[in-house]
Amino acid sequence: MPMLSGTGPIYQQIVEAMVEARAAGVLRPGDRLPPQRVLAERLGVDLTTVTRALSEARRRHLVDAAAGRGTFVSARGMEEPILDLGMNIPPSPAGLALPALIRSGIDALLKRSSAEALLSYHPGPGSPAERAAAALWLEPAAGGRIASDRIAVGAGAQSLLGAALATLVREGEAVLADDLTYPGIIGLARTLRLRLASVEADAEGLLPDRLEASAVRHGARLLYLNPTLHNPTTLVMPEARRRDLVAVARRIGLTILEDDPYRALLGEGAPASFLALAPELTFHVATLSKSLSPFLRTAFLAAPNGEALTEIAGNLRSLTLMAPPLMTSLAADWIRSGTAAEIVAGVRVEVAARHALARRLLPDHVKMHPAGLHAWLELKGGRRTADVVEAARSRGLAVSPAIDFAIGGQAPDAIRIALGAVENRDKLTDALTRLAAMIREPEARRAALV
Repeated sequence: MPMLSGTGPIYQQIVEAMVEARAAGVLRPGDRLPPQRVLAERLGVDLTTVTRALSEARRRHLVDAAAGRGTFVSARGMEEPILDLGMNIPPSPAGLALPALIRSGIDALLKRSSAEALLSYHPGPGSPAERAAAALWLEPAAGGRIASDRIAVGAGAQSLLGAALATLVREGEAVLADDLTYPGIIGLARTLRLRLASVEADAEGLLPDRLEASAVRHGARLLYLNPTLHNPTTLVMPEARRRDLVAVARRIGLTILEDDPYRALLGEGAPASFLALAPELTFHVATLSKSLSPFLRTAFLAAPNGEALTEIAGNLRSLTLMAPPLMTSLAADWIRSGTAAEIVAGVRVEVAARHALARRLLPDHVKMHPAGLHAWLELKGGRRTADVVEAARSRGLAVSPAIDFAIGGQAPDAIRIALGAVENRDKLTDALTRLAAMIREPEARRAALV
């Protein structure tokens, strides 16, 4: 067994040392561990600590115990990280029981509506009632009510973004974007055989003069933006910079694809959207997954006019056929009744509490926004992203490396830390404490053997 050299509870140090030894090939599947009393003596700890460590190791599928034969290194894969700081989803809303709201909402729908209608095919960009609810949801971003014939309802933002790209860009063409951007758009570009080209930016977002130069250099006709609580850097682009980019887009004929999943979390403090500033140029996508729940799997797209929407609707149908009627009907019902607004308010409260935890526990240079679901941490002291991600995984944590967001193949040494997926604040405190301690450690040392 390796000697202990980490921090934190001794039993966790033992488990982490076992993980490192297994990764290094020092411990191999099938190896039999010494009896617990022998381990305790070798490690200089009490028997209870070793028993607790082996119990945790079994839970994480590191070892198996065979009655009467001893404890062996498992041949199975280790358990996936149990504290998820990688998935960017909203936490459960404070003060509300979301599962109960879902059950009661579906029950009410089934009592009022025909089950056959909810469970049958609904091709097209959404029913009139769903599109009207979408217009209500989009009204704050648009600065006024949008005509329903400009709106499509989709099964999540990814399907709507894919339909928009398939409509607005030809195979092989370039799409302009931030150097670090939403991984979903990177995947879509790869699938649709598009080229992503980065535009130089500063602390306020894309630089207008660089946007024009990049558009000319790449022959690009479309600009993809995630300007509000940017994923992954948390930036909220100031309105003045948005207006400058709109001026460039108008002058050179660029279309804007605005991905706006987090606006509802900002509420009235959000800057004017590109949809409001340049409705004739902007295709605006807003999902409910990041402000209410991914359970709904519902998102909305606003197009500049009905004609443009018709073409997108055709591509949307070829990609997903339809959004799930039960979920979109529930989403529309929640928007009309005000339940959606109540859920968003509860999510904001919980996000604020989690933000306070992260601000207290993570290094001072972490980038965060009080309304955001994630934090962006640039690594210091020569720490490499791959090493930090692997070390986090060995401690039962999942984080997102910067390379996942890079469109040019090069990425800074940084990680995105999602704050919403961990079940509750106590577990989030545990996860962030572990992560912060690991980041502050000196470079990992290979454990010595005994």
